[in-house]
Amino acid sequence: MQIMKLITKKNDGVSPVIGTILLVAITVVLVAIIAAVVMGMTGDIGSAKIVGVQATSGSQAGQVNVTFTGGSGITSLQSAYVYLLSNATFAESRVGDVTGANIIIGKEYTATFTGGASGNQKISVVGVFADGNQTLLQTTVNIK
Repeated sequence: MQIMKLITKKNDGVSPVIGTILLVAITVVLVAIIAAVVMGMTGDIGSAKIVGVQATSGSQAGQVNVTFTGGSGITSLQSAYVYLLSNATFAESRVGDVTGANIIIGKEYTATFTGGASGNQKISVVGVFADGNQTLLQTTVNIK
């Protein structure tokens, strides 16, 4: 009598290799997705303008003096406005003759409010740039 031997092939090593390949593939895909989301969130970081501004009370009634102290974005500043935000009052005044590259560092530019704006007033200085408006300063000024 002959005994037939059955030859079986062992596949013990295939499953761990496939598992490892799948784990690496999933990790690569997750890293790519997270990187795409993060890069999309930081797309506008480089558009901020840096402009130094000081605001003080003017010499006449209803005046606010605005002085530009420098900054890399000052040459792209097209105009500036002062907004009066106190006591449920909203008023706007253009800051002097501010026009882009003509701004003189250290010169006082005047914004004038009519209608009795006096005392401690919350103001906001807003710059108008080619790519949109940006708030430059928010402070309280004692207007005469």
